[in-house]
Amino acid sequence: MELGRRYAEERVQFGESLIAFPRVADKIADDGGGGDDRAPDHLPCGAAEGFRPALRSRGRDGPSLLAARVAGAAADNALQIHGGNGFALEYPVSRVLCDARILNIFEGAAEIQAHVIARRLLDGSN
Repeated sequence: MELGRRYAEERVQFGESLIAFPRVADKIADDGGGGDDRAPDHLPCGAAEGFRPALRSRGRDGPSLLAARVAGAAADNALQIHGGNGFALEYPVSRVLCDARILNIFEGAAEIQAHVIARRLLDGSN
């Protein structure tokens, strides 16, 4: 999220910073939590590190599914803001998308996480 915001402020197209374009500003606002009431503002940046210890101490796996999805969406938006430069190795955002995507693999496939959440909800053990 931060990489996308910074790039949008610095990159100039048609005489204006990218952040002046409504569609770019909307992506940044969505990643900041403004468009998703389910996630706190810091979730995209702290999804991997900030929430897992607390959730595990309570014996809950499910919210890491949301964290992985939000991190993936934020990384995808940041890459989109970078345009073709997002794939250039000189820009760190090219690696961020890979790092965000791996959360669904290291933490268990999204389908498995969703199954665990559904089982807990249906069993009443949430």
